[in-house]
Amino acid sequence: MIKNRLHTAVLILFLLLCSVRQGIGQSYEYIWGLPLQYITNMQTLNPAYVGLWDKAGLLALTRINYVGISRAPVTQQFSYFTAIKDQRSGFGLNIQQLNVGREKELILTGDYSYQIRLDMYNYLRFGFRAGVINYSNNLTDYQLYPDLITDSQFLLDVHNYFMTAFGLGALFYNENLYVSLSAPQIISNTFKVNREWFSSLSELKTLYLTGGYVFKLVGDMRLRPNILLVGTVGQPVYVDAAAILYMPGNLQFGGNIRSNGSFCLSGQYSFANNLRIGFAADYAVFQDIRKFQVGTYEILIGYDFNLFRRKYTKPHYF
Repeated sequence: MIKNRLHTAVLILFLLLCSVRQGIGQSYEYIWGLPLQYITNMQTLNPAYVGLWDKAGLLALTRINYVGISRAPVTQQFSYFTAIKDQRSGFGLNIQQLNVGREKELILTGDYSYQIRLDMYNYLRFGFRAGVINYSNNLTDYQLYPDLITDSQFLLDVHNYFMTAFGLGALFYNENLYVSLSAPQIISNTFKVNREWFSSLSELKTLYLTGGYVFKLVGDMRLRPNILLVGTVGQPVYVDAAAILYMPGNLQFGGNIRSNGSFCLSGQYSFANNLRIGFAADYAVFQDIRKFQVGTYEILIGYDFNLFRRKYTKPHYF
């Protein structure tokens, strides 16, 4: 029985890889606005994480990029996620607003995950994400530099509604180890306006691989190192090395070092009533943009609740 399930799992993983090779998507950081604190909210990266925990939860966050630069990207997100009562599957809803200059995207997606038990200790989960993207770009509002000469590409605004969003993910895990593979967007959305084919997407093929391990330290302390690899056709591999230190008293601290020349510091605290608040700050170290901005900041508010009123809910560290 376990052997048959393992063969099925390998087949689905192979299909996931093939779909990424054939599909055309955009870098996750742009389409979905990858949070600075993704390491404590892995469902934002991979829909297979939805429902992994015994509790349901709400998540709201705001990220302001490159503070000090006018019309720099701003990301706002609200999510609901829950395990389904059989504990083998989960469901989630996401609403996200992305603003980059005068370009705006409103993204509404739903997540579903299903779990296969490989043996007494190891599990495999699969996730699907589907939804719509509403896109607008008021090109006529831009002031063309330097001489304000009319440009045919900026004569009409671009508005397109109900573009398709679809992604896949897989997760292998046990009590301490996890390995995750996902392609959050595998469909190209290209539409024709008043110029040759204009796309709201970068048309990049992107795959996300992440993994980590939870180490038990003295007392109730835990350390979770995490590595994220982002592979995009035609671009260097993006690497994000991170670690979270779980302290007694529901306090945790994190740090990220990224291959793009930036580093991030974060902290999160969970109150006795299951409310949690997190803050993160990202700073460019080796990038030229560091001269013109004072960092990227994100605030997160979450609330977890025992939807099924279980007497015991296991702690989760990923």
